[in-house]
Amino acid sequence: MTGIAYIDVIGGAAGDMLLAALIDAGAPLDDVRGAIEAVLPGRFAIDTEIVRRGGIRARLLRIAPDPSDDPGVQPRTLRELLSRLEGAGLPDPVARRARSMLERIGEAEARVHGVIEDDVELHEMGDDDSLLDVVGVSAAVHGLGVERLLVSSVPLEAGGGMLPARAGHPAVPLPAPVTVELLRGFHARAGGPGEVVTPTAAAVFAALGHPSVSFPEMTIDSVGYGAGSRDPSDRPNIVRVFVGTSETAASVRQLLVMEANLDDMTPELVADAAQALFAAGALDVWTTPIQMKKGRQGVLLSALAGLDAEPRLQDAFFEATSTFGVRSYRVSRAELERRVVTVELADGSVRVKVGHLKGRVMTATPEHDDVAALAARVGRPVREIYDEAVGAARALRHSPSVP
Repeated sequence: MTGIAYIDVIGGAAGDMLLAALIDAGAPLDDVRGAIEAVLPGRFAIDTEIVRRGGIRARLLRIAPDPSDDPGVQPRTLRELLSRLEGAGLPDPVARRARSMLERIGEAEARVHGVIEDDVELHEMGDDDSLLDVVGVSAAVHGLGVERLLVSSVPLEAGGGMLPARAGHPAVPLPAPVTVELLRGFHARAGGPGEVVTPTAAAVFAALGHPSVSFPEMTIDSVGYGAGSRDPSDRPNIVRVFVGTSETAASVRQLLVMEANLDDMTPELVADAAQALFAAGALDVWTTPIQMKKGRQGVLLSALAGLDAEPRLQDAFFEATSTFGVRSYRVSRAELERRVVTVELADGSVRVKVGHLKGRVMTATPEHDDVAALAARVGRPVREIYDEAVGAARALRHSPSVP
């Protein structure tokens, strides 16, 4: 069973709307408050109230800043925001999700402004309100036990227009360039006027979500509605979140394959290029022997990655190889639900990667690094420990108690 959430972006989405919807769906408000207080001590009092948007009941997030505190309007860098997370003592899953959202924001801002990622100034995206939304959503997702988050098609501004200048940042066209960068790979549709989806909401989708135009197969446990501050007449300004569990077949993820033919690089340089692609965000990298023009032997260097990693991988191909061109195309990858469990052997413990399909364990493989380390520690051959771990993995495979 997999904890799953489906975000139905009805009228639009902002960070506070998503947080309100998750709380409305059952996320513990005290956990959200505790996480925000750990990162922003004394800055805000958080509460919610029930409102109506387009005649539909929804929850609105109320954020009261400390009137005695003046945080200033100076933009923060990504490095500064990440450092605030590091010292907050958040639970690891909460910190990891929040860090991922901030990093996605930094990557998008850096691409838009053409600057180094760590030093990019996030302007309004670096204020305490945005950090509150990022940390709050991370805590709410964790509190609901959501392991997989899916996102419907996303409405974007109809007719364009401009977002007015804000402190430290000039006016920008709509949809905001940062929002567009973050929504690479997601299905978009025409929305209403104004800023329909904010960069913070787009960062939640990019870091935690997967596009899902159709409703997923799931058992619905709760539904939450989050409201925006405005109540336009043309649409209900709400986002809806379905929370439940899934026993469906392997989930399908949209990925990208990028590749280049190489016939003038040594094997050592090809290996270096593969490492550069991994560092740029590739999920997998491989080479295939090919025969090129004039009978030359060459290699096809290929990389598999998420859709958002395309710009980074493209740069890595050109920087690390001699190619003059990079091909790319989208693929669909069916994925088992993956978990890592620990099995006890005669001389110690080894982690095992377990793959589930419809609640059944389909594959279980011991982690080779654990096997090698245990073998070295107890002075036994790696093969013996590996065979023992394989036996434990096979027993685990048929055990009904595997989580």
